[in-house]
Amino acid sequence: MSRHQDYESRTEQLVMPLCEKYNYELVDVEFVKEAGSWHLRVYIDKQGGITLDDLTTVNHELSDLMDENDFISESYILEAVSYTHLRAHETCAD
Repeated sequence: MSRHQDYESRTEQLVMPLCEKYNYELVDVEFVKEAGSWHLRVYIDKQGGITLDDLTTVNHELSDLMDENDFISESYILEAVSYTHLRAHETCAD
């Protein structure tokens, strides 16, 4: 397992209890470099769709957990992403 895959796996372990707490579905976690910056993205979904408040909740709570565990050596941007909106955007782009 690569270091970045380890980051994704460990992040998934941290975010799963949050998803269970708020009845979200964890769709994916990715750690990618774009335009010179690392991004840690957590894709979530739920019945009826994800709201901005949902994304804010996950982002804040996961950010605290990431700070406590501090296992990523690179600087990164944490992003909670609505899989519902991403999927809709991809469909429109097709």
